[in-house]
Amino acid sequence: MFEDNVKIELSNNNELEVPQETTLFHIAKSIGNSFSKKAALGYVNGDLKEITYVIKENSKIDFITYEDQEAEESIKYTLAFLISYVIQKQFENIKIADLGVDNNSFYCDFQNPIKNINKNDLKDINKALYKLIESNPTIEISEMSKEKAKVVLADKAYMKYHIEHNDEENIKIAKIGDYISLITYPIISNLSKLKNYKLKNISSTNWLRDVNNESLQRISGVAFSSEKALKEHEEFLEKYENINHRKIGKELNLFTFSDYAPGMPFYKHNGQIIRLELQNLLRKLQFEEDYEEVYTPFIMNESLWKNSGHWDHYKDNMYFTEVDDIKYSLKPMNCPGHMLIYKNEHHSYRDLPIRMAEFGQVHRHELSGSLNGLFRVRTFNQDDAHIYINKKQIESEILNVLNLIDKVYTIFGFDYEIELSTRPDDYMGDINLWDFAESSLENVLKYNNLKYTLNEKDGAFYGPKIDIHIKDALGRSHQCGTIQLDFQMPEKFDLNYINENNEKEKPVVIHRAIYGSIDRFLGILLEHYSGKLPLWLSPNQVNIIPVNNKIHLAHVEKIKKQLKSKGIRVNVDKSEEKMGYKIRNAQVKKVPYTIVIGDDELNNQTLS
Repeated sequence: MFEDNVKIELSNNNELEVPQETTLFHIAKSIGNSFSKKAALGYVNGDLKEITYVIKENSKIDFITYEDQEAEESIKYTLAFLISYVIQKQFENIKIADLGVDNNSFYCDFQNPIKNINKNDLKDINKALYKLIESNPTIEISEMSKEKAKVVLADKAYMKYHIEHNDEENIKIAKIGDYISLITYPIISNLSKLKNYKLKNISSTNWLRDVNNESLQRISGVAFSSEKALKEHEEFLEKYENINHRKIGKELNLFTFSDYAPGMPFYKHNGQIIRLELQNLLRKLQFEEDYEEVYTPFIMNESLWKNSGHWDHYKDNMYFTEVDDIKYSLKPMNCPGHMLIYKNEHHSYRDLPIRMAEFGQVHRHELSGSLNGLFRVRTFNQDDAHIYINKKQIESEILNVLNLIDKVYTIFGFDYEIELSTRPDDYMGDINLWDFAESSLENVLKYNNLKYTLNEKDGAFYGPKIDIHIKDALGRSHQCGTIQLDFQMPEKFDLNYINENNEKEKPVVIHRAIYGSIDRFLGILLEHYSGKLPLWLSPNQVNIIPVNNKIHLAHVEKIKKQLKSKGIRVNVDKSEEKMGYKIRNAQVKKVPYTIVIGDDELNNQTLS
């Protein structure tokens, strides 16, 4: 090998020798011209880099093509960067605050001290963005120390914050002409690959998403790696518009929202019926599995959350109040209350497992910009359960919970996927207990031939967890069910039981939810069924229409009374509208059965 050459190991174990200062693009081109056109990025010794990255030492390289997820993320991030360039050129005194990617979306947050950008401006921004992409300018990428980056970006206050809070040793800077910006994700250099996008919205937000910070504006959009994917997304949105749970909720008179309580749903009679039916289904199944239903207060002393460990993780999303100079908070979860109930009594090993369940109302603060119908609210009803067991019971009890989850989801016709989440960086407790807990969950899944994916470092701070993702009729995934194994709460609350040797021992706690949030689950169901709920869930199961109110209404009321005595939910349409309209209205309201009562039905005592 020549002294100025470096050795390259490719993902297929092939080896190359190339001159120092060779870019990833030229290495891809040496593999083949057609391959170089597909190569978007590359992992260099495990770090994701731009295709223009210069190789200076022996390296292991794994190329990423435009069909890979990393490339799609990079396309979206590059578009966010290009928007920042465009608005800097079009508007004076713009201050770029943040660039980012969120699911299918990309966004650029900024401050304009002179005037807010509006939707009409968005059209001009889109034209300028498309023109920029067409011109395919060179984007220069450089890496530098944090100190140098602070000098280079000295006039950009928001960027300075990102530099100081960046975990990387070096900072990456992207440059087009005289415009420079900090970047935190690799950029796509071939801008012709960025045409499959659509700007969605301009909205308000806050710096660091904290309502106490200054107001910002956000331009957001969606992007994909192919025209086909963008078209499919637009078709999905068109279809979704008709089954949006907020639209269905209004049509079926289920729930509403008010500015007096943002993000907190008001359930009307029809919506409350569905909520109660969901609760009653699970209540019945839990009764069969020997669960004990409990109820805990909405407001509890602030010190409880500090003792449980939740304070450090949830205090920024909690609601507080003060009574008689004592600080309280609305509960963001039910766990500590259940621990207090367990602690209130003495327990023997013979009592275990103790399965404690509650349909508990919790409150968690969400930014106003993130609120989304029933999917993202500030208060919701949680089907929470905590199961107290000994270590020998872990695997059998986890399997029992998985079987219960399967039973519930099968009732609704949901397919689902299982995900095992392991120890996060901010975990609490002894690492050996964590290892034991993780292996226990994994054993249950493996021994019962349950397919799962591993989601590293995404467990709860107190224990690893199994998350269940359901698939709805549109193919979307929703994380609803969860099973979390916890050795920490028993320590925090000094929970004990008397074991076989008449000695105190700490129980293990399983945190479990199936719906997760009943409110969110209701929203998922409305969209999954397009509003046509199963008979048992329908708030109005039968609609009775008298042909003539004066002649037939009395008989209709008798039928209604008979049906209601059987537990059937009945509505009588007493309006003076035409028959065709009444029948159509019942169909629009998704009523499963409509009965029409006229002379024949009255005389023959029949239904039709």
